[in-house]
Amino acid sequence: MLDFSKNVVRAQDIQNYCAISTVFIRAIDVNFHGETYVHLKGIEKLREKLPAYPGKRIAILPLAAIAVGILAYIFLIIIDIIPRVFSDIVFLTIIEPFIPVLSSMFIAALALWLIWGVWNKREQMKEQHGDLAYQNILLRGLTGVFIIPSIVFHAFTSIRSLPPGPPINDLTIQWSRSLLPFLGIAPEIDPWLRIILSGIPLLLGTLTIRSAILTFGFDYMAVVYLYFPEESEIQSHEIYSVVRHPTYLGGVLLGVASMCLRFSVYSILIGFLILLVFRLQIWKEEKELVERFGEGYIEYRKKVPALLVRPSKLKSYFKFLRSN
Repeated sequence: MLDFSKNVVRAQDIQNYCAISTVFIRAIDVNFHGETYVHLKGIEKLREKLPAYPGKRIAILPLAAIAVGILAYIFLIIIDIIPRVFSDIVFLTIIEPFIPVLSSMFIAALALWLIWGVWNKREQMKEQHGDLAYQNILLRGLTGVFIIPSIVFHAFTSIRSLPPGPPINDLTIQWSRSLLPFLGIAPEIDPWLRIILSGIPLLLGTLTIRSAILTFGFDYMAVVYLYFPEESEIQSHEIYSVVRHPTYLGGVLLGVASMCLRFSVYSILIGFLILLVFRLQIWKEEKELVERFGEGYIEYRKKVPALLVRPSKLKSYFKFLRSN
């Protein structure tokens, strides 16, 4: 059952992959003998569902996904500089200004395809693999999640400063420059203002994702209960009266930070692409939530924003950031 009293949703399915793609929080406890041990909320339940990865072998999954994320960023950079390497090809000169956005769109589509597969293939995987379905699909989902940060880093990147030399199309140079001087901001103030504007959402986004991990645990973040709903527990937290998808909010804030740091045509377009990725993932998840919980979730969705913290809820939001 869901309890929507006080606008607090109790639906474990709202948790998502986004937090795993950004940070891993190590909570260190001290026992009576003065020894320390690592306590990660939900990690034991996650281990239980991954029998092929006992002990430290469980690290293989995030490490493999991180490696793919790094390769995705390298891919984006290589695609950006191909016209500079083959500057004698006229066609590449013409399309150079559009390449950073198009390549980011490709990676975004790939990320969603991989993540959505965890949802779309659920029944098929259960039929084929039984209780091992989650174990066999998890790497696909993690890979999709970990390539999303490559798009964020791409927005942080100064396209015109990449090697081996300057862009060969003047439009690429123009689209890489800060737009603040065109808004009347003095050149000597421009970089400092961008750093400040970027630093605020960067801090808020990081803290939001951190609090989500500590509050909900790795088992919920890794959507264990998407495949084992009968083992889930009711999640009730004040943050759900503030925003429907707190972890995705953290991801969007990181996208805003990348947009503000450069404040160029490229960073703004890629920033909006990042927002679109999260909006599409929300659409995917909430489609199932509406089917499962019906009118109750529809009413909750009308009352609580997906990614926006209203001024009246700022106190509750900052309380969540200070949690744990």
